[in-house]
Amino acid sequence: MKLIVVVRDPVTRAISDYTQASLKKKRLGQMPSFERLAVGDCTGWLKANCTVKTRGVNSSWGAIRLGVYHKHLRHWLNHFPLEQIHFVDGEQLIQEPAHEVAAVERFLGLDSVVHKTDFAVDPQKGFPCVLRNDKTLHCLGKSKGRKHPEVDRKVIEKLHRFYEPENKVFSRLINKRFTW
Repeated sequence: MKLIVVVRDPVTRAISDYTQASLKKKRLGQMPSFERLAVGDCTGWLKANCTVKTRGVNSSWGAIRLGVYHKHLRHWLNHFPLEQIHFVDGEQLIQEPAHEVAAVERFLGLDSVVHKTDFAVDPQKGFPCVLRNDKTLHCLGKSKGRKHPEVDRKVIEKLHRFYEPENKVFSRLINKRFTW
């Protein structure tokens, strides 16, 4: 068995998770801001989740917790050797889909059949789509590729500082560095 895991910049992933989750709730006026959930709810009973170690980030919020990739990977490594796991860079999958798919083909021991010419950019979302033989596009569904909300730059910076040591642990664990 081989596993394929797509990872991306955990800050972008958290914002994307928030965007996905907030679609229904925001319409109903029930969704707090990303900033409040990520760093603002560090009072009262949540204060324990916002320690010096977490650099003031609400590490118990699922959208943040999921981006600490090495903690999840350690569980998987109890059952699968690292050689059976391939990590796809989600940022590069958007920028250079053929390159990332070719790496997956090699990992699986398959002949290379996917090429750069098999993709085109969705004119509405800016995401890559599969270019069919008849030159029509097969793109992500409506729930994917939505515009993310503007997030306070200071919160983004705080999250990057929070994830920096976590990303280093993850990179050392898998012997691969990402540009994020």
